Amino acid sequence: MLKTKLYNLTLALAAIIALAGCGGKQASSASGSPLSAGAGEVLPLWAEGYMDIHFINTGRGECALYIFPDGTTMLVDAAGSLLKYHEKMPSDPKPSADVPSSDVIEHYLRHYMPEASKGRLDYYMLSHYHSDHMGSYADTLPMHPSGEFRLAGFADIGSRFPCDKLIFRGDPEVYISGDHSSQPAMDNLFAYVKWAEKENGTKFEYMEPGRDDEIVLKKNAEAYPGFKVQNIAASGFVWTGSGVESRTQIPSKEELAGAGKEAYPAENIMSCVFTVDYGKFNYYCGGDLQYNGRSEYPYKDMESQVAGVLSEVDVMKADHHGTGTTNAESLVKVLNPSAVVINVWRDVQPNRATVERIFTIRPDCMVYTTNMADLNREILGEYIQKLVATNGHVVIRVAPGGDTYYIYVLDDTNEEYRIAKVSGPCSSR
Repeated sequence: MLKTKLYNLTLALAAIIALAGCGGKQASSASGSPLSAGAGEVLPLWAEGYMDIHFINTGRGECALYIFPDGTTMLVDAAGSLLKYHEKMPSDPKPSADVPSSDVIEHYLRHYMPEASKGRLDYYMLSHYHSDHMGSYADTLPMHPSGEFRLAGFADIGSRFPCDKLIFRGDPEVYISGDHSSQPAMDNLFAYVKWAEKENGTKFEYMEPGRDDEIVLKKNAEAYPGFKVQNIAASGFVWTGSGVESRTQIPSKEELAGAGKEAYPAENIMSCVFTVDYGKFNYYCGGDLQYNGRSEYPYKDMESQVAGVLSEVDVMKADHHGTGTTNAESLVKVLNPSAVVINVWRDVQPNRATVERIFTIRPDCMVYTTNMADLNREILGEYIQKLVATNGHVVIRVAPGGDTYYIYVLDDTNEEYRIAKVSGPCSSR
């Protein structure tokens, strides 16, 4: 009992401190509303008119649930890397290594998905073909009852939650990279796609940069004319800002065939990139974009290319887990985010120079990480104190109309989803 009281007191004090970065006011609204809960309480469910972005922390990669204002749902990626250093995970799996990543995601979705969705996703996106986004693959993983694919990460979650539309970054046979997941993993993923099309009537397509009608509200679009998802980039093609035109600086498959391996684009820069607008609220998601090797191969700097068609946002999902050679000045200056969420699952995330760059550009930026390895706490040094949170599920909850939003950090050591910290109300720009 004493431990419980001390725990709740700690949560309450942390919440008060976190509020200072966003107006210094307690989250408040009518009793029982989505904004009525405080530290130590369970985050209320989504309600009509609100928009949620849930960064689900499994400690093994990246996964985010989007609930749009009318209840349309989208899941982006399905974390499930099994990478180990000397038989130890690079950071602590959440809530523990005994709970598979897919089980963590399933429990979270069943808790927070709108009741009207009946367990079916409207959209399910894979940003790019890496294991910390699509799940690790092994021949020892259980086979789906159909016998058509193994239950690995993205495919595993897809078998538990039917979806109306699957969206991938692009055809890996046409828009190739130098380091996508192993061929057995890719074969397994596309075997799941065929099964989903056949069994669930799922539509499968590749993201088309420039479109703002590939991801739309499905339940009550007429009620929310200020909502839009804008496709920015995919497979190295970047929207020009005009119509649905896009272009790429990456050499063609034929041109790369005669080049050395180092000339191939990294899978990360092929990521799906999009923005979400809801009234005044703006959000950016760039997958794992980076700029490794740009001095010799300028086309590898995908962040600078997408920056050319972007503008200020309220919240930014940090590119590539906040590692080095990513979240470049050219991009962060344009976005000028009030808040940055960094999905962390390795002990090199986030990179100190990257964090320093964000705070140099925007000193008052609220930065949240979903995880933090002890080793990296030492490396980050004084910057640890500048982070709003270093562990937990992070939830962006935008109020009806998009004028204000709140940021919640949920305890990830269990599946109760109690609030550890809350910032808000924050004014959208």
